[in-house]
Amino acid sequence: MSIRYRQMLLLALIGTILTLTPQADAVSETEGPPRGHLKISGVVVQKAGTLAVKSPDGATYQLNPNQSLRHGHEPFKEGDEVAVLLNENNAVIDIHPKGQEGKHRFVTGKLIYVGKMKPEIKLATPQGEKVFPIERQEIKTGAFEEGAMVTAELNEAGTLIDLHHESGGDKH
Repeated sequence: MSIRYRQMLLLALIGTILTLTPQADAVSETEGPPRGHLKISGVVVQKAGTLAVKSPDGATYQLNPNQSLRHGHEPFKEGDEVAVLLNENNAVIDIHPKGQEGKHRFVTGKLIYVGKMKPEIKLATPQGEKVFPIERQEIKTGAFEEGAMVTAELNEAGTLIDLHHESGGDKH
């Protein structure tokens, strides 16, 4: 095999790898819920005096009535059909009326701080420093050290609903 033929073969191989890699990344970011999350549909039911979502398999998931208000929806009532996004701990992190599912954004950057007194997170991104409010205090942010590369999952209102380690997709 000539050197020129090897060089052309190597260039073709590199070109193929570079072409396929971004497509695989784009698909994983835009289709379906993030790894560890589960998207379900269900019906709002009364359970022990509070509202919950009952999935088709019979599982129920507790609802926070304030969550719908923060999204600009009327509070859900018994019998409403909804779409729910669960995190890896099976906690409801997003809920919408069925057919009105929201679009989440993912912002990656270096963690500058997580507010202790004010529920917010600050990231250094290529576009500059960004501050996002935290939707729920129970979002586990203690495992993230300042300076760590993280991806903030934001709902359509721009509020942090989950935080992910950038390297291995580990979510909290």
